[in-house]
Amino acid sequence: MAFNRIFIKRRFLNSLFFYGIIFTNTFYSHNTFARTQENMDIPKVVSYRSASCGCCKKWVNHLRGNGLEVVDNIVKDVSLIKNQYQIPNNLRSCHSAQIANYTIEGHIPIESIKKLFREKPNINGIAVPGMPIGSPGMEMHSHHLHSHDYKNYKVVSFSKTGKTKIFDKISPYYKY
Repeated sequence: MAFNRIFIKRRFLNSLFFYGIIFTNTFYSHNTFARTQENMDIPKVVSYRSASCGCCKKWVNHLRGNGLEVVDNIVKDVSLIKNQYQIPNNLRSCHSAQIANYTIEGHIPIESIKKLFREKPNINGIAVPGMPIGSPGMEMHSHHLHSHDYKNYKVVSFSKTGKTKIFDKISPYYKY
């Protein structure tokens, strides 16, 4: 009789555990599917950077962390890539990328890349001039002060003729 009770309890606990896993996977698979579905129309990113630039690697990881496939090319002279993709001198930053027919220059956040592929404007690309603190790859944390000095910045679109226009406005926020 005691053996029967132990067997029934064990079977009951195993069933709870099994159905708990099924429920959890069903519930959270929707979130994973939605995140993947959201990036489905964004093709593979081909990135170009120098080996010595750590912020560029962080930017690549930002894209990968948001579900994009990235080919990370380390080159000796990034300016040759910038010339090839006709990036205006005043918009140049430390790394460049190509996604389908669009050129991506600098620390562009995933939200702006998603906007680019949602709207599909007739432009050559988008850029974040300089290296704004708080942009992807340029996060600075001061743990002893628990403060940050993140700045709002603009994502600029550019044409092959060099015409520029504000494409997106970014207000970064601090994450612990």
